Amino acid sequence: MLKRSIFLLLVAGTVACQKPGYQSIGQPWEPDYAIDRFESTIKGFESRDAEQNPTPGGIVLTGSSSFALWKEADKDLAPLPIINRGFGGSTLPEVIHYTDRAVLKYDPKTIVVYCENDMFGKKAKTPEQNRDAYVALTQKIREDLPDVKMYYVSMKPSPSRWARRAEVQRANQLIKNFIKTDRNHEYIDVWPVMLKDGRPDGSIFRSDSLHMNAEGYRRWTTVLKPILEKEVR
Repeated sequence: MLKRSIFLLLVAGTVACQKPGYQSIGQPWEPDYAIDRFESTIKGFESRDAEQNPTPGGIVLTGSSSFALWKEADKDLAPLPIINRGFGGSTLPEVIHYTDRAVLKYDPKTIVVYCENDMFGKKAKTPEQNRDAYVALTQKIREDLPDVKMYYVSMKPSPSRWARRAEVQRANQLIKNFIKTDRNHEYIDVWPVMLKDGRPDGSIFRSDSLHMNAEGYRRWTTVLKPILEKEVR
């Protein structure tokens, strides 16, 4: 009887360790902007889908402008079944708001998230609150697709935001720590291919020093494609 009790406790402990921690670590945060401000973009996706709906089981890219402006993502990552649904200068609360219509509806096999604007709005947001927003997005996705493969692409080192790199690095690390608690979930670090002499390589950015040019996306392709190719083998 004692052995059986010990066995059950060990099993329960193992399950508990495998269960992701969806608890918040920062203070509650509410957007100071209209959560549906990109409604026209989402309707544009829906109009496109009405003409030709993507095949289920693809790889959905979701998040902000670094994905939205990657117009050649499907070609750069070919023959992977890419469904690029990045939109505007979105934040994680907005990605959550549109998850049903811009992610889950495609019944993807893989979801890749890139979103870096949460801490750069008018209303202050801490790395902890940024992490909590990503956790909330993960929880929402897992409720509908518990076994979907998820990837989080690290917030990149941008010249225009370099002065706040410590906050970006902390948010990335907090999200990375959370990902370690969730199964079928990986962190993709793009910093190594975007730095030169320890600083952002200005040659891979547009004139705004925030968004990438073709060379920047070429470097992202060298990182993302080998990882995503594992999902179609």
